[in-house]
Amino acid sequence: MQTTTKAQQFKVKGNEAFQSKNYLEAIQFYSQAIAEDNTESVFFSNRSNCYYQLKRYQDACKDATEALELDEKNIKAHMIAGQSICMLAKERQESSKIDTGIQRILKARTLCAGQKKSEYEKEIDEKINKAKKLKWFIQQEEEKIKNQEIVQQLQDLVKNDVKLTQQEKQITLAQIDKYITNEKPKLEIPEYLQCHISKKLLIDPYTTEVGYSYEKALLFSKLHLNQDPYTNKPINPQIVYPNINLKQAASEFLAQNPWAYDFNPDQNYKDIEI
Repeated sequence: MQTTTKAQQFKVKGNEAFQSKNYLEAIQFYSQAIAEDNTESVFFSNRSNCYYQLKRYQDACKDATEALELDEKNIKAHMIAGQSICMLAKERQESSKIDTGIQRILKARTLCAGQKKSEYEKEIDEKINKAKKLKWFIQQEEEKIKNQEIVQQLQDLVKNDVKLTQQEKQITLAQIDKYITNEKPKLEIPEYLQCHISKKLLIDPYTTEVGYSYEKALLFSKLHLNQDPYTNKPINPQIVYPNINLKQAASEFLAQNPWAYDFNPDQNYKDIEI
């Protein structure tokens, strides 16, 4: 009979607290587990997850890194390290840092196959798509700030130009003002790539015999799939099939337009959580 160590007992209590969303209490238990045994990777990755839930991203990243030093194959640690790096980049508006976070999350995705944990793949894919979306939005903010700085420099040059008359300055400044725009880029998902229920970009499209396509999870959430959700026409539930070509087209569109994942026209980078 295997004896449960004191460190493992603290871990169990930490898990119970985490499940109850008592993250501070869970941190205390995981810290006690670490005090008993600081060689167990999962103790650090579990505590890292608590810090992440509390939005303490620097602490989360530190613990996740410690977990990986103990076990490079810790999927959870790779995920949390990547998520934390992305969220720290969000706080600092540094899009260039997000690629590092994405690479960590991709590593977790790769490890799933080797460890036969395919049940995590969908969740990881969602985090990767959100990270890429976050990077796109922050890049838009960076570009906006850069343009504002250029405009300000031009305005200062005109105002301080002693060769220009006051009237000439006013005309030139008016022309510069036309360059300033707060308009958001026009973002549109082609209708044929939209789920006919959610109107969002298809990720895993399924098509009914009527010919309309829907996100798989939404389509199969219907209790009685005996009619097309969009047209209400009777359908044979046996003639509902994954649309491979449409999935490929949507995937290619998403690769070029990261903003399109779970798209919301009113969203900005501050709303994105990974």
